[in-house]
Amino acid sequence: MHNKFLSFLKFSIISFLLITSLKGQENPQHQPAQLPNLSGYPVVLDKDTLFHIYNGIGPFSAEKRAGEISIGLKNLVEKDSLNVDSLSLEMQNGMALIRDNNTIIMAITPADTLSNGKSLEILSGEYFELIKEKVEATKSIYSQKTIIEKLIYISIFFVGFILLMWINRLVFPRIYAALEKLEGKVFKSFSIKKFEILKGTNLIDITTIIMKGLRLLITLAAIYSLLVFTVTNLPWTRHWYIQPILRGILLFIFVTVVASVLIKGVNVSYRYFTIKYRSWKGTLIKSFKVKSVEILSEDKAVDMLDFATKVIRILLWLIIGYFYITLVFSFFEFSRTWASELIYYILNPLNTVVMSIINFLPNLFFIIVIITVFNYLIKFLKYFFNEVEKENIKLPGFHVDWVPSTYKIVRFLIIVLAIIIIFPYLPGSDSEAFKGISVFLGILFSLGSTSAISNIVAGTVLTYMRPFRLGDRVKIADTVGDVVEKTLLVTRVRTVKNVEISIPNSMVLGSHIVNYSTVANEMGLILHTTVTIGYDVPWKQVHELLISAALETDNISKTPAPFVLQTSLDDFYVSYELNAYTDQPGIMAKTYSMLHSKIQDKFNEGGVEIMSPHYGAMRDGNQTTIPSDYLPKEYQAPSFRLFGLDLFGNKNNDNK
Repeated sequence: MHNKFLSFLKFSIISFLLITSLKGQENPQHQPAQLPNLSGYPVVLDKDTLFHIYNGIGPFSAEKRAGEISIGLKNLVEKDSLNVDSLSLEMQNGMALIRDNNTIIMAITPADTLSNGKSLEILSGEYFELIKEKVEATKSIYSQKTIIEKLIYISIFFVGFILLMWINRLVFPRIYAALEKLEGKVFKSFSIKKFEILKGTNLIDITTIIMKGLRLLITLAAIYSLLVFTVTNLPWTRHWYIQPILRGILLFIFVTVVASVLIKGVNVSYRYFTIKYRSWKGTLIKSFKVKSVEILSEDKAVDMLDFATKVIRILLWLIIGYFYITLVFSFFEFSRTWASELIYYILNPLNTVVMSIINFLPNLFFIIVIITVFNYLIKFLKYFFNEVEKENIKLPGFHVDWVPSTYKIVRFLIIVLAIIIIFPYLPGSDSEAFKGISVFLGILFSLGSTSAISNIVAGTVLTYMRPFRLGDRVKIADTVGDVVEKTLLVTRVRTVKNVEISIPNSMVLGSHIVNYSTVANEMGLILHTTVTIGYDVPWKQVHELLISAALETDNISKTPAPFVLQTSLDDFYVSYELNAYTDQPGIMAKTYSMLHSKIQDKFNEGGVEIMSPHYGAMRDGNQTTIPSDYLPKEYQAPSFRLFGLDLFGNKNNDNK
């Protein structure tokens, strides 16, 4: 506590020193008037204007003359041996002279009387008495005795300030502790129909905040009084016009603290009431029903309360901010006009908005009715299409997979119809600006949505064409994969490499679409692969080997049975096409890989090479391509031939 008090005291002293070190505005009634030449030049002593000089004397202009008189009066006050009785007024050569013994302080000429409309005797007498009085007062103010007296007064005031801060520090914590003891006695919970709105602790917190604000106000008022008393009593700062500035600064601090507390209170209250009314769900907040038809559910009611509290919180923020800025502007002289302008800038549009809302209420009621009707219509359509999708309602010729797209199209048309009906009732819909904006937005939509519209149209066509469904294995252009998503804009396909590709619907519609899954479950998908075998291998053996390989492959159907087609008879080999059925198109790549592996195994077991017949015909000393695991132990590579062969493979001895 002691450290905090010292910190606060240090802050007060530093604030005082900062303010007193800065030259504040001077009091307008003591401020020398900056008059133009025709109005004269001021004679100043201790920052107070005594009178004005309008005419020059000889080589001295009016401005220089006023300056010399001011310097002379300043030197006169600074003389330690000055006696006011030594000042005298003499008439000499048609002029009035004001002297300090033998030193001329000022001369008053008949020309000066013309500017003031007074006689020389009267004018000189007034100037003499004014100078004498001001010199004596200034001398007294800057005297050592006066300064000591003022410092004693300031010290006493400062001691009183310290005492007040000590009492403030001592009393208010006890008040806070006493408030906490009053819980349940004075501060009781506030309830409505047995539902607790505010607890006793909440009321204590509010009262404590108010007391802290009062404490702050007392502290700021004490600081203000101390600084003003000090500045106005010191001879060097007594001309400083700091009261309005200092008062504005202290009020600014106080209002800022109050605004911060209010904003924090609004936020805390928002969180408190949010938790509170959510706990009322099912008790104080119940669903609203009419003849067993639920009009407003508990969740909807809570959501409405949540929205209302958010709106209220924002409005309170705006109100606090508005009053805060207005008050801060009004605290300072230079910004007071800003406050009135701010009031005008806010209230004028606000008045316009309020009147516009009042005038718009009949149309608003109509719009609300239209929106409500169309909202329930959309809900009915959603319920209807959900039943169609569940096949509780059957429409002849209408496929279930048409439901999502059809619902979206119908809902879009209903929304467009609602907008067309509502549009004439919107404020400013018949204005030229509104029409211009509508045309501008229409042009932007037309120019920027050409591709999007084409994709939407293509997506709609694809929906009702039904070339594929979700999960089907398809080939679109060069992309092969499973359909994972269909929208009005794009079709997404996941490839066998788990790469998801988005294809615009316009491109899908313009490409060849191969669907591997359409009849796979019913009739089976035929997988086919081709091998080329030389004429030296019997075709029946090749057929047997291919079919046996297919039958041993996983995911290949036994019925219908696999079959082989000889697709061509070429110069050196025969093309054999193996065809096999599968009902698993989604793993087609894996099935192909297993089938090729089985074909290799079967041909190796049968001693049939799957290679170029050219190579087999010219083999000379080369080992067979069949893996050694499938070869007999006594196998040896053919020796090099030193003779040729005739057409029938017999040795040709012509080369001997």
